[in-house]
Amino acid sequence: MQAAVAAGYEVIALDAFSDSDTGQLANSLHALKYSDGAFDAAELESTLKAITLQGPFGFVYGSGFETQPALLAMVEQYMPLIGNSMRVVRNMKRAITFFALLDVLNIPRPPVCLQQMSDEELASASWLTKRNGGSGGTHIRRATVHVPLKSGSYYQQEIEGIPVSLLFAADGMNVKEVGFNQQWLAPTALMPYRYGGAVSHAELPKAVRQQLLTAARKLTSAVGLRGLNSIDAIMQGERVWVLELNPRLTATFDLYPAEHGQLFELHMQAAAGSLANWPQLSEKARAHYIVYAPENINLPESFDWPEWTADIPATGALIKAGEPLCTVTAEADSAGQAVTLMAERVKVLAKALI
Repeated sequence: MQAAVAAGYEVIALDAFSDSDTGQLANSLHALKYSDGAFDAAELESTLKAITLQGPFGFVYGSGFETQPALLAMVEQYMPLIGNSMRVVRNMKRAITFFALLDVLNIPRPPVCLQQMSDEELASASWLTKRNGGSGGTHIRRATVHVPLKSGSYYQQEIEGIPVSLLFAADGMNVKEVGFNQQWLAPTALMPYRYGGAVSHAELPKAVRQQLLTAARKLTSAVGLRGLNSIDAIMQGERVWVLELNPRLTATFDLYPAEHGQLFELHMQAAAGSLANWPQLSEKARAHYIVYAPENINLPESFDWPEWTADIPATGALIKAGEPLCTVTAEADSAGQAVTLMAERVKVLAKALI
């Protein structure tokens, strides 16, 4: 949202967390109920009706709609979508459609199974269960024998490697890279693949970068991707397996600051079908780390948040164990330096909160 404000837009924010920095930047802030990866449809529609009276230019969306793509169709009844259509989001976040498309396009992916596997099959390799439309990794579980596959979920074989991603802009036919990222996890016993953060300008092998770009080009040509999108993958040496496509703004968007909100403007223009005005992106590597509360935390009323934190909770809020507390950021000349500085800042914040 900071990029949208920097680009000169007045922002009406619909947010599940109502962070204090979001409230300070937004022209108005509407808190929405969000549970188990889903918004309350009736509440969202009521909010959209109220917002429509202000004559918004359009609706820019991030995560939260993949499990309910029909909500995007509802949004379109009130204002234009800026980004991919409901149809693209629905098809790219349904395992049966997405993985079939990867096979047609000859894009490497891990083995998947869309129906209940036998105990013998599950014991033959390390398998995960994932939910259609899940985001943030909180929905991923290790598959175990004697536990039925839940409706709307699928199996994916676990592949050891380094999580990487590509943030790219698409105009419906063509693709340009914004940047390559390395990601990391913040695992728990129940959520072994919970998203922990990422760093931009990751020094990935040339072959890996090429494979990710090729996948982006093929997918864009096949389904007409628009705006900013990202591909998540697992890297093993110089080989890559694509895990998912995020046909929306993602967390790595914030890792590529540009003056005057030019990256947000790129999303607007690419969604409209143009990649002509390419922004001057920062050459600095930027890292962010999602800090999750290790236990229930009552934030003190007077806590002084460092300038390198973002997604800050409201003053005096109760953050329950396992919920995001804030985001720690760092910037440096290289990805390695940015990660080192970020880790130091995480320790500083942890001591301050004790």
